[in-house]
Amino acid sequence: MVEPDHICWGGEHRHACSHTLDVRDLYATYGKTDALRGISFSTHCGHTLALIGPNGAGKSTLINILAGLIRPDSGSVLWNGASPDTCRREFAYLPQRTEVDLRFPLTVRALVSMGRYPMLGPWRSPGPHDTGIVNRALEALDLEPLQHRQIGQLSGGQLQRALLARAVAQEAHVLLLDEPFTGLDEPGTASLAELLRNLAAEGRLIIASHHNLQNAADIFDRTLLLHREQIAFGPTAEVLCPQNIQRAFSTAAR
Repeated sequence: MVEPDHICWGGEHRHACSHTLDVRDLYATYGKTDALRGISFSTHCGHTLALIGPNGAGKSTLINILAGLIRPDSGSVLWNGASPDTCRREFAYLPQRTEVDLRFPLTVRALVSMGRYPMLGPWRSPGPHDTGIVNRALEALDLEPLQHRQIGQLSGGQLQRALLARAVAQEAHVLLLDEPFTGLDEPGTASLAELLRNLAAEGRLIIASHHNLQNAADIFDRTLLLHREQIAFGPTAEVLCPQNIQRAFSTAAR
């Protein structure tokens, strides 16, 4: 398979290289409870990866580890052969919409502009280059007509697009989404699915926890099926076979 060129908007050029995420023998616990046991997989930019399993399977734990929000008990996460801690701005974490304070007086444009903060540091003000990146992110996610609207006035699908635009403005290579389709109606789901596929086609890696087995293969080309331990990893249609689903969603897999 030929990897797509990876788009770096800031440099106004494309460069073809291997942006690879390696997860090796990952273990994590909450107190005395195993959250993850021996998770190992490798993937790279250009893919959409679903994390699928029942409630309590460890999906959010894995996303939080990849985002650097919690530490595993053992095992490693490598991004291009090095710790992601050396390049955290290449990872963007999108929480569930219920975790966003919609009462905060923030416009869509201001929310998307927050994606530039990791590049600016504490003292530098946004310049023409940063404004151009924000404009491109708004355009890419079809948010230009909504850019001056307060985030509390957005629909669920519009808010997800705004959060994605913030990640795009950050020029992140890896987008980590926690249950992004929860609460969306059918048109909103279809629209978000198309956006995720387009973002991956541009050379990003999309990783999202997901619960709908019926539409997973339409949205994600790869799936990690887990129930605290790894059940299967690979092409979605192959992973979500009846035998694997039964293993993942039965109490015996705990």
